[in-house]
Amino acid sequence: MKKFILIIFLTLLLFPAFSAPNKPQYISVSNAVVRAKASQFSTSVGTLEYGEAVTIEKVENGWSNITSSDGKITGWLPNSSLTAKKLLVEVSSKKTTANAKELALAGKGFDKNFEDTFAEENDVSFEQVDEVESFSATEKDTVVFIKEGHLSAGDQQ
Repeated sequence: MKKFILIIFLTLLLFPAFSAPNKPQYISVSNAVVRAKASQFSTSVGTLEYGEAVTIEKVENGWSNITSSDGKITGWLPNSSLTAKKLLVEVSSKKTTANAKELALAGKGFDKNFEDTFAEENDVSFEQVDEVESFSATEKDTVVFIKEGHLSAGDQQ
């Protein structure tokens, strides 16, 4: 009888954890490309912006299956693109602008002033980093590069 009461008690204690809705997560990168499969080389099903809320459906192997807050995008994101912290961007009456990259850096504690101060105090230059960051490749070009180089794309498409 004691075992039965213990089982009932534990079931009632744990039941809310199973029935509680998922807490929202937020996009922590400038542009998060949502993938059809849990693979960096899977086809894109959409893009979410910094600070947008998503619901996690399931998590596996460093990837989260998500649904956007408006329900229009469902797919996979690397866990590193998500945070539980709500990211707010305040809009004031002053005319100021910030691009998504600046917002993502600010969310991580970096901005242009920090970079300038760090460079001056440590006698370093970020010119080459800025040049490398300016390079881009289309998804199609990336897939061609992987196939021609016989590189592993993680899972098979």
